[in-house]
Amino acid sequence: MAQSVEQIRTTGDAGEDVRILIQRLGGIERFVQPDDRVLIKPACNSPYPYPATTDLKVISTIVQLVRTRTGHVTVGDSSGFIHKPTSTAFDGMGLTRLAKEMDVPLVDFDNHEWVRRQDDRATLLPEVQVTSLLDDFDRLIFLPTMRTHAWARITMALKLGMGLIPVPDRKKMHRTELEEMIGELNLYFQPDLVILDGRRCFISGGPDSGEEREPGVMLASTGRVAIDIEAVRILQQYHAAQLDMPAEEVPMIRRARELGLP
Repeated sequence: MAQSVEQIRTTGDAGEDVRILIQRLGGIERFVQPDDRVLIKPACNSPYPYPATTDLKVISTIVQLVRTRTGHVTVGDSSGFIHKPTSTAFDGMGLTRLAKEMDVPLVDFDNHEWVRRQDDRATLLPEVQVTSLLDDFDRLIFLPTMRTHAWARITMALKLGMGLIPVPDRKKMHRTELEEMIGELNLYFQPDLVILDGRRCFISGGPDSGEEREPGVMLASTGRVAIDIEAVRILQQYHAAQLDMPAEEVPMIRRARELGLP
């Protein structure tokens, strides 16, 4: 069943944009119950600022909203393998400082155990390792940005989960059928909420640098496939690289749809 996607033009205030979108989806109480343990997963691939990584205002606003429901909120990620250690990315994008200011735990998945998971529905990725921390949380919130990717065409909601697996596994995926494997990777976790920031975007290159445009939009959904389809359609309006096909036929999106992912 297709998931709805809320989309707004930016108000000029990223925090206000986030609040509007979540209210349109039913309010934060739809996604977070009292005493839930919540993991916020931004895009922290590199030490570079938004749109290469998630805007700090978006992260801080989500933390504030979650805290109206529960005190158990953590921010975490593992950076891209050419930007290790992850602390370099956290420091460069300003997330280390923000976490200290907000007194919110900031975790580097590389410093924790990985656990194996299997899914018979996957043909290319029947087994993966994911951060053991996923088992410590009740809710998962994704905060991708709108970007093209030099090898995977796009890096948005579906690809954000790459930060949940260890670097050796990511390197293996990059060797062959990367896009389809990303679609299958999404069998192994389920975000409860996705906020995708498209106020600015990359239309070429990526993930850490590229030619920029300013669509001036922000999107929210419970579905990774649904939100990526809408984001691809926006990128196509700017003639983004490697996206000369229907949004549903972008390989990682097509594979995720074949698996019935929302």
